Parts: sequence; structure tokens; C-alpha cells
Amino acid sequence: MEISEVFPKDSQPQRLYCGHCQGHLDLQFADFHEIVSGVEISIEDLPKLRCTKCEVDYLPDKSRFAIIELHKQAFEKKSDRVSVSRNKTDKDYGYGVASFIYDSDDYEYIPGLKRPWNIGFLTPVFFNREVLIKYDASPVYRLSFASATYGEIRRGENFSIPFGINKNGKVVMWLGDIAELPDSEQYYLRSENVESDHSIGSEFYDGQIECIFTELSRENSLFKSRSRFLENCFNQFDEKIAHLDDEVLELSISFNAPVVDTEKERRHVADTLNKIYVESFDNKALGRLVERLGGDPKSLGSIKRLQKFIELSCPAIDAASIMSPFYILYDFRVAYSHLSSDESSQQKLDYVCDRLGIEHLSDLTIIYRSIIDSLRESFDKLSEELETKTENA
Repeated sequence: MEISEVFPKDSQPQRLYCGHCQGHLDLQFADFHEIVSGVEISIEDLPKLRCTKCEVDYLPDKSRFAIIELHKQAFEKKSDRVSVSRNKTDKDYGYGVASFIYDSDDYEYIPGLKRPWNIGFLTPVFFNREVLIKYDASPVYRLSFASATYGEIRRGENFSIPFGINKNGKVVMWLGDIAELPDSEQYYLRSENVESDHSIGSEFYDGQIECIFTELSRENSLFKSRSRFLENCFNQFDEKIAHLDDEVLELSISFNAPVVDTEKERRHVADTLNKIYVESFDNKALGRLVERLGGDPKSLGSIKRLQKFIELSCPAIDAASIMSPFYILYDFRVAYSHLSSDESSQQKLDYVCDRLGIEHLSDLTIIYRSIIDSLRESFDKLSEELETKTENA
């Protein structure tokens, strides 16, 4: 390896993306042992950026500078060998009142985080995923999602703070943002604070650092539409009509579009979508709203309660048509339940396809996309109606 290869003259500004697959890189620490322009350089625990998919390593700029400096020192001493153990940065940036756990190496070595002003502000701080459950359960907070892994916590006009969810299921926030919260909020966050896993590549990073807002996947677009509808319901009626328990959050983060069409995969897709978009509605909250609007929620299940709520709150729209995708999803799940006979399952599936306007023997991908798109359309129409009502109030 030549010294010119450590920092090529035509190298571009470093980014957190793999040059092969464009996937996000993770910060890792590994021993470096190379002969660089005649000097054998060994460094213990040198920070590297790794693409776990391609199994390719990249050197952060600061690591490159360290190699060049060691080569310079060896050259000046007329030595052909240098061996060092890197000292961790372990910097305390002085933000916040609650002594948060974080790793300053993240700030120093992950591309895009260092700033000549507000030093340390963009240090990532990691939390258990359960930290979001409090904010979802409390009536004074609002959780809104731009996608399944990028959102914002708000409390009226008091504060708002963006967060991301990384590929390991950890919640990530910026240290500087946290320090601007009330002391009580900081202490709560500290109770769920965990060690860094050095992985911040996500839609959160793309939007916050790179200002990249790519077209959302079908799954993320649907989840965003769900979040928008729930937000509008709260704004209109001061009531949360769905909950985001840990299972729903985990399913929404980990769920991917089906790749193969098997009975097992159909059962998994139907069950997962049903849990996120049907079972997550709060029966009691819907019942309270139905009663407040003059209806009777007794003997109504969650989907029927949602339909009754829509009929009473949005009389200008066709509630039966809007609710159709929810019933279709429920029937799709029933079609693949273990309790159904083969004949009744096929009848249910045929009925699902009829209402979706697709052929009876359609592939799972076609059924799945049709359900996703129709659910999103219903959520969007409901949001538009509620927003119009709020504007005209």
C-alpha cells in the first residue's frame, strides 16, 4: 500500500454509504496492519466504516490522517516500523444535566457529524426501543412518523425532538437536541439510555444529515399515512384511538414486502398487517368517541367501532367504502388461520380478490400491494376529511 492510497487526490468527501451497494456503513474498531510506502504500521482498535452486506471496510478521514501522521513520524525517525494502540476519545461534550451514555468516537469518526460550531451537538445517543412507549401512552405527548424508522416526539409548544430507529432496533437522538429538553425529560430519557452500537445509518440519518428524502417504500408510506390519520384524530377529538405497543413497533420496523409466495408467507403477511393496522386500534378509546358523538358502541368489535366513529365524525364520506380495506385485510388473515378448512379458506381468499378487483389466483405480491395501497388510500382520505373539518372549525 502506498501513502498516496491512504488519501487519494481525487477522493470525494466521505459519506456513510458503501461504494458498491450504497448501503449504510457501521462504525467498527479493528486492528490495522499494513506496510505503507515501506513502513510497517500496526494500530490496535483503529476505527473503520464497514458495510456488513458487502463485507468491505472503509477508513474514516480521521483514521487516514492518523496513518499518515504515523508514517511521517516513522520516516523522520528513520524507522521502518511503528506500532501503537489507539486511545479512545472519551470526550464529555458537556451537554445536558443527566450524564448521558454516548461514545464520542461516533461523533469524531462517523461522516457528516462534526461541525466547527456546536462541537458534539450531533453525537448520537442510543436508547432502548421501549423509550417510545411512554410517549405513545401519555395523552400529553404526540408521536408522529415520517416512516416506520424516522419520527418526532412533541409535547404541545414545549418541545419537539426528532428520533430514528436503527437496524438493531435502538432509538437514536442527537445529544444537542436532548440537552434542550426540560430536565425532567432528560432524566426520563437517561433511564432508557444504552451503550452505543455505532450504527446510525437510517432514514433518520439520511434526512437529518444528508437532507435526502427518497420516495418512501409502500410499507413506510402506509405507516406514515396511519400516523397522519391518528394525528388528525387527536387534533380533532383530543383522543388517541390507537396504541403503539412494543410488538406493533417491532413488527412495523422489521416487516418487509414478501419475496416468495408460500402459505407460510401468506399467513405471516396477513397476521403482521392485521396486528399493525387493525388490532392496534384502541377499542375503549373508539367506544368513548362513538358515545361522545351520539352513537352506541356496545356489541361492536374494533373494526365496527372504527366504522361507526367514521360515520359519525365524517358524515360526508362513504364510511363503508373507506372501511372496505380493513375488512379485506381481516378476511385475508382469516383465510390463512389454522382453524379454517381448505374450502372455506379458498372462499375467503376469492372474496378478498373480488373486492380488491384482482384475479382469484393472483400471486401474493399482487394481493399484498393491493391491500397496502387501498389501506393507504383510506387513511389519506380520512386525514383529508378531518383536516378540512379542522380548518373550517
